[in-house]
Amino acid sequence: MARRHIVATVVGSALALGALVAAPTQAAPKVTLQVWGFGNVFEPKIVMKYGMIKGNKSWETQQQALIKKKQLKVLNPNVTLVISGGGSQPDAAYFKLSAALPGNAAPDVAAVEMAYMGQTRVKSTANQFIDLNTKGANTIKGEYLPFRYQQGLSANGKQIGIPTDVGGLAVAYRTDLFKKAGFKSDRASVAKLWPTWEKFIATGKKFQAKSSAAFIDSSGNMFQAILNQGTSKYSNPKTKKYDYVRAGSGFKSFAISNPAVKRAFKLTADAGCTSRKNGKCSGSIGTKIPQYNTGWGAAIEKNAFATVLAPAWALDYITQFAPKTRGKWDVAAAPGVGGNLGGSMLTIPKKADNIDAAWKFIKWYLAPAQQLDTFKQYKLFPTTYKLYKQPAIKNYKDRFFNNAPLGVIYANSAIKLKPILAGPLDRAIDNQYGAALSRVSFGNQTKAGCGAKAQTTEAAWCQAISDIGRLGLSGK
Repeated sequence: MARRHIVATVVGSALALGALVAAPTQAAPKVTLQVWGFGNVFEPKIVMKYGMIKGNKSWETQQQALIKKKQLKVLNPNVTLVISGGGSQPDAAYFKLSAALPGNAAPDVAAVEMAYMGQTRVKSTANQFIDLNTKGANTIKGEYLPFRYQQGLSANGKQIGIPTDVGGLAVAYRTDLFKKAGFKSDRASVAKLWPTWEKFIATGKKFQAKSSAAFIDSSGNMFQAILNQGTSKYSNPKTKKYDYVRAGSGFKSFAISNPAVKRAFKLTADAGCTSRKNGKCSGSIGTKIPQYNTGWGAAIEKNAFATVLAPAWALDYITQFAPKTRGKWDVAAAPGVGGNLGGSMLTIPKKADNIDAAWKFIKWYLAPAQQLDTFKQYKLFPTTYKLYKQPAIKNYKDRFFNNAPLGVIYANSAIKLKPILAGPLDRAIDNQYGAALSRVSFGNQTKAGCGAKAQTTEAAWCQAISDIGRLGLSGK
């Protein structure tokens, strides 16, 4: 009825009729979004549904082939996504972003790895990003795991990031290598081998006594895995500070006094050095192979190690880099309770050229539907936790990993995670502890300290404390 009335009125006026005929249909404006990421934050089969891909020849070719075969209809053909960044390294990606923020070369969308959110959320840096609540982020807040969403909150109360995936934690293990070493290989029996990290290390030693393979790819990963199972790391959750004091040559900080940090350090050192020869470390339950590259994949296919501490996203790397091991893997619960490794936030720099279009892309890409699709195709576990009760998650299995119930395993891990207050120097402190643990494992702790001999865990801890003390820790 209303439509008929409008048409009749227009017909009664030649001028209005002329205007009606002459007015062209407005096409959606063309937009090019510069999207900076790293690793597998932006998955090709998902983002190519949203807009036209540029900047990555392989992805662009895949998209064009799918369009030609009529197997893909792009939702926003007016939007071009130029996806680039720091390759597989979140460090390189963050350094590039930090350098771009003050100038006019900032991207429209930038992924920030969780290890760097502590320094991103401080006021001086956070002010260089859009407060996403001004774009309507507060209306979708309830869709995400509360602790993960909170990690995108700046120190001055602005929501600067929306969470991509949640890592969760489990242990991916080779059933064939377990059987060959005389171990039970069903996931229930395997999980019972390591209810604690102490038991995990003990199992690794027993395994290596019966196998030519190492037990784990990298024992160094244990430090963060153990630490993230707690409620605090380097910032005191009660005071929300590092709580450092300097008295003469003395130095005290929550980053070094937290019992959880000391426990994680000792356990990781024990795993990285299981035997000594002439005082130097000569054995470990892990290899010295760098993770998540072609060499790592080749090592898998050569049976170099039997387990990987695997957040959900790591399963995608296993399938990518070691496709010939399909069906030889299974996945069991990790030691301890829950856990997390990795994860990232999507942000919009204030100097972005296309802020509104950037927000529309983020809102779409991290919506429950796309997160579910991403999990199905790439095993990145959703932060939109209400999906966990849906059959698509509850019943999700993967034949590559012996039909392990990945949905259940990672949901159980993710919902047990608790928030840990992040500080601006977390990544730098991580690096110092990592370097100390590496010195123990490689036999390079040549410096004695704190009354302990060189090459010992105690000497490495002492040097780490000294090195952390020179970082210029802030109490805020």
